[in-house]
Amino acid sequence: MIKSKAVKLFFVIAAGFLISCEINNSENTSNEVKENLEVLLERITSLDKSIKETKDVQQVISRKITSLEKSINNLVLASNNKPADNKKQQPPKADPNKVYNIPIGDSFTKGPEDAAVTIIEWSDFQWPYCAKSVSLIDDILKKYPNDVRVVIKQFPLSFHKQARKASLYALAADKQGKYKEMSDKIFENYRNLKSNEDLPRQYAEELGLDMVKFDKDMQDPALEARIDREVNQLKQSGIPRIAAPKFLINGKEPQGRSLEIYSSIIDAELKKK
Repeated sequence: MIKSKAVKLFFVIAAGFLISCEINNSENTSNEVKENLEVLLERITSLDKSIKETKDVQQVISRKITSLEKSINNLVLASNNKPADNKKQQPPKADPNKVYNIPIGDSFTKGPEDAAVTIIEWSDFQWPYCAKSVSLIDDILKKYPNDVRVVIKQFPLSFHKQARKASLYALAADKQGKYKEMSDKIFENYRNLKSNEDLPRQYAEELGLDMVKFDKDMQDPALEARIDREVNQLKQSGIPRIAAPKFLINGKEPQGRSLEIYSSIIDAELKKK
């Protein structure tokens, strides 16, 4: 409709100018009128194009508004269809009697291989709860030097950006028999990893490691694969509430975490032998 009016306006103006030319019978005036008509035509064409683009934008906006309204209606309907007593679903609780068979593999171990009790821990070098567990494990090994073996597996959490590299440093130290010493140093200074993820290399020098071998081992794809394998062992175990630290005592997940609780479980396991 707008386009039709614009075209009609052009022809009316054009006719007026042509009549004016006939009356004045002047060549200069005719040329000037012709130029003005061309300019006017360009402006009308541009105006018509702008009108069309505006209509297109309006149609796009209208479609998006309609789509948004449908989405809101669907959300409202879904909300209304929920049961009134619907509560937030609680994560499954650990079954203290369920036994999870986790292979030791090439994970770091401390304590006798033939120990009656095996404790497996998945740990993250940037997690304060894992740092606190170091003394717990040390106390258990001190209390049960001949009866408990501890297995440490890597579980760097995704939101701890420096934890995975810290695991690599610990595993590279393990290649030279210094996993425990490196692990202790990293945990003692875990807060500093965020500002300098390569601090453990300094610890390697302090521990007197062969730095040429150490740097080479840091690039070994087998260490990356070892971390992935240990992480997947926990993720695929079926153990509820995946987290770090995560403990198993002879394949069972303990309820709570303290020397008293673990000692009680260990004593019960030793009585079975």
